[in-house]
Amino acid sequence: MSRIQKTAYLSASQVITTLSTLAVAVALSRALPTKEEYGTYQQTLLVFTFIAPLLALGLPAATFYFIPRNQGRERSILINGLAALIISALLFALFCGVLGPIFIPNWFGNPDLKRTIPWLALYGPATLILIFISSALVALDRPKTSAIFTSIFRLFMAFTVVFSAVYYASVNISLGVQAVVCFVGAILGIGFIWQATAKSRSVSLLPSLGGISRQLKYAVPLGLGAMLEGMALAIDKVIVSLFCSTEEYAVFVNGAMEVPLITAITVAAGAVMLPEIVTAFSKKDQDKVLGLWKLMVKRVALFLLPAGFLFYLVSEELMVVLYSESFKASADPFRIYMLMLPARVAYFGMLFQGAGKTHLVLLRAIITLFLNTMITYFLVRKFGMSGAAWGTVAVLWFFVVPYCVIQCSKFVEARWNVLLPYRYILAVGTVSAVAALGAWYLSGLFEIRSALFAGMLKGFIYTIVVSVLMGVFFREDCLHIYKQLKSKFR
Repeated sequence: MSRIQKTAYLSASQVITTLSTLAVAVALSRALPTKEEYGTYQQTLLVFTFIAPLLALGLPAATFYFIPRNQGRERSILINGLAALIISALLFALFCGVLGPIFIPNWFGNPDLKRTIPWLALYGPATLILIFISSALVALDRPKTSAIFTSIFRLFMAFTVVFSAVYYASVNISLGVQAVVCFVGAILGIGFIWQATAKSRSVSLLPSLGGISRQLKYAVPLGLGAMLEGMALAIDKVIVSLFCSTEEYAVFVNGAMEVPLITAITVAAGAVMLPEIVTAFSKKDQDKVLGLWKLMVKRVALFLLPAGFLFYLVSEELMVVLYSESFKASADPFRIYMLMLPARVAYFGMLFQGAGKTHLVLLRAIITLFLNTMITYFLVRKFGMSGAAWGTVAVLWFFVVPYCVIQCSKFVEARWNVLLPYRYILAVGTVSAVAALGAWYLSGLFEIRSALFAGMLKGFIYTIVVSVLMGVFFREDCLHIYKQLKSKFR
């Protein structure tokens, strides 16, 4: 299976994951009686997402490093990783069941969290196991299995949660359904990785302290770094939640996201390329590492930048159609976060992992969290919830990107100006911007009051224009991807 085919499978599953999560948010924002209840749902999940990278201990990412280096011992690697992950998850469950309902409602000033936080004791561990399983299947060269399992599970979860939201209109019931479905999915997922490692030469089925220690030594700096960076990216939501009302937080959180396709494309491409990059690093073939890295960035940019400009173009209509007129103001933070888009075509974390320099991820995360907390706090106090988005964008461009470019250039032993295909990224961005401006101007010639039809018109015009321009200026790349996918379908 080619890299493009693997990436297509994983990207499709990530798109389904993103859309299913979006469907749940849309249903709850409309079905729940008040914005405060919807804000309670989002604040409950924020507690988990804020600390989830720490709980994961970097173990899902570690599978991409250890499995390629331990052919024939895959089951032992996964047993050790899963054992460490379960211990971490159980500690979180204990907190949510005992101390969480006491302290968290006071921190957020929302007493309704007392009845929703306990559900995280089931939802959190199950979600961590599901993340680990998805990464493990890809590391085992089972991207199709991972994609199908993730897609079916996410669709089923979205259906059940949306149904419960519409039928009961209760935030507590919806969270309960979500937690139970995740738990069942985690049990089934463990069965999948057990079957995938049936031919492993592993002798013992019990965890090994030495094996767990080796994985944690590699993964914990990565996990701490991921946690701190996750906290840095989520600190805007926390600060808005602390200093603004629950209703304002509900408006902010709907728009406080990047292009939904970012995770789908970058994570999928990174998961496919990371094992090859790890192997190239182990052979000290820096030229191959750089070649694989730049190829991935080009492929991601070709999809991500055109998609990003489309979302920017229809941002206001998108918020109204999805969440109703009450959440029209969510378009403001959404547009601000879009300014991070060009930086997202490069998944720098892949090079840090491949080179085994996870301690540098931790250092970057510590500085990022400090800067984002300080800047975001002052901007929120001065400008309200939009200041939180501006703070995150500023830290990304003035610290995170320069730091990553400098460090990654050292890994591949190349100058910073050849680390990325800068001209290619600029060219794709320029073509996308021209298409967006053209679509904005042409759609303005029509007077359409309906947000749905106005967004559809903009999107249709943009899609036609950008497709033609991409076919003209990036014909070879488009044809290569098309032929790869066509051969797979045949």
